[in-house]
Amino acid sequence: MDAGLQTIDIRTLTEASQSLGPGWLTILWKVILPKLRVAILSGAFLTLAIVVGEFTIANSLARPMFATYLQMISGNLAYEPAAVALMSFAITWPRWASSRSSGGAARTRSKSPGPTDP
Repeated sequence: MDAGLQTIDIRTLTEASQSLGPGWLTILWKVILPKLRVAILSGAFLTLAIVVGEFTIANSLARPMFATYLQMISGNLAYEPAAVALMSFAITWPRWASSRSSGGAARTRSKSPGPTDP
């Protein structure tokens, strides 16, 4: 998605579109999104391939893992798989955000010497 956004000049496209008179929703729908269609589809297919591959590997192993456990209990129970998935999101997202914020600060402070630096 990021590569798709970097390949188009959004500012020029929106300014040219605004000069013709449409609103922001029309510009987004008819100008920006068609340019991002390939990036959106590529990201969706890559995500699908990764998820299907991980599920297949987890399903073929001897012990049940999280994805196969959710699939196994969803056959018998209605609300428990959704509750387990929400609990896993509630646990993993804050941990991911804290690791991103602490890792991002360390990366911005360290600067590799350039060709003119001693």
